Amino acid sequence: MYKLGLLVSLILVSAPLVVANAESQDNVFKVSNVRSHGVLNVRAKPSVRSNVLFQLPSDSRWVLKRTVKKGKWQKVIWGKKEGWVYTDYLAIDHEGSLFLKNHRQCVKNNPTKAICCGYEQPHGRNLAEIKTYKVVNVSIGQSLNVRSSASPKASKVSTMPHNAIGIVKDPRGRMKIGHSTWQKIRWNGHDGWVNSHYINYDAATSNYRNFVKKSCAK
Repeated sequence: MYKLGLLVSLILVSAPLVVANAESQDNVFKVSNVRSHGVLNVRAKPSVRSNVLFQLPSDSRWVLKRTVKKGKWQKVIWGKKEGWVYTDYLAIDHEGSLFLKNHRQCVKNNPTKAICCGYEQPHGRNLAEIKTYKVVNVSIGQSLNVRSSASPKASKVSTMPHNAIGIVKDPRGRMKIGHSTWQKIRWNGHDGWVNSHYINYDAATSNYRNFVKKSCAK
């Protein structure tokens, strides 16, 4: 898989976009000074009164700064989403910055196979189809809670934005509780449970990941 690893699932399909938008930048950023399992609001305009476009979980990485800035407000891009955040809540992501530097060098050295830069061949040449999921039925600007067990009362281990993608199901983790079905998933490096009503198969992301996997198979 891509070594965006700990990154926001970062959502393999978003990786090329992230790099493309970072060509003039040396650093990648992460969310900082937000309480554990909290969220950082990303707004439509540089104002606390502006609409919330989506929310970044407290451990989000691979946040990129745009060149647009107003006072202490900074326009950022995260995956395929962008908006404004207050700069006090951003810090340099040193691991992500190093990955980006190495990725650029790889692309420069291998222009015809740039899509494979950062891709690690699965152990044993496993070419099984990849299936990923996305968040659905969550309002813009809201988040889906990821729980420690299959219950709405269980402790929260993470949150996913209303338009999160790159979610992977644990095939052994499915449980019927009352009228609801709960699914164990992995996203952004976290394992947890969500109500399956709020996730759905994401053909676009899955197809892209499978395309890269087959194209870069050794």
